[in-house]
Amino acid sequence: MAFQRWQVGLDIQNGQLCALSIQRRRNGWQLRHWWQHALPHDTLSHGALHASPALVAVLRRLRQQLPRNISLRIGFPPQAVLQRALPTPSVQLREPELGRYAAAAAERLFPLAANELALDYRTALQPQLWLTAARQSVLQQWLTTLNQAGLHPDVVELTCGALATTGQMMQLPDGAALIHQLSDHWLWYMPGRPESVTGWAPGLLATDSAQLSQLLPDAHDLWFSAGISAELLTGMQPLQPLSLLQLMQPPLPANGGMFTLALGLALRPEDA
Repeated sequence: MAFQRWQVGLDIQNGQLCALSIQRRRNGWQLRHWWQHALPHDTLSHGALHASPALVAVLRRLRQQLPRNISLRIGFPPQAVLQRALPTPSVQLREPELGRYAAAAAERLFPLAANELALDYRTALQPQLWLTAARQSVLQQWLTTLNQAGLHPDVVELTCGALATTGQMMQLPDGAALIHQLSDHWLWYMPGRPESVTGWAPGLLATDSAQLSQLLPDAHDLWFSAGISAELLTGMQPLQPLSLLQLMQPPLPANGGMFTLALGLALRPEDA
């Protein structure tokens, strides 16, 4: 049955791959397996995936260790997309009219031809429609590389969205924020931010960073995790994302914070 399938979250970054698989049980989520592998530091360039022999070899080994029937969710880098918010139509639209409305708006808002765009859209909590667009060529490059290893994603989710899923499972209050540091950028999630609850910024977040106070001036009760070896930033609490799982057996990863995005991907509901 579908609910018995392993849900696999796959997070590919410069320097490292993290993945984990979970399965729904009567008493909650069970951690079935986790993987952490070093990758070349040029694996990603502006969100485009470099299909190096090392990466393909790691992905093939991962596929060999997974059951045949899985639900695979991969993280897609925010550097590779364009996003815009626009007001929802004054007249409530259903599909396929809503899709046509989003496609027409994308042609006006994004500097790419319609046939070059991979478009996604969703209604936010506010009366807005969020449009997300990526180049078809970049997305296809990701899918082709995964397919070479026998991996076929059911869900392609922005890593910002994966962080938001983890934060939502934590049930953070409005004034709290979750920060996840990667090798060349960092992601944030803040449920109470009125404009948008999640986003990203380039570079490393410094201990005394004015960038954080500028982006999230009302944030307090800060939680921190990292996909790299990074010191805990002053005033932040270490996130233990695997505590969201109810059933685990050792050996467990020494640094559970590296799996924040992979866990968010694995926990993400499939699209209806």
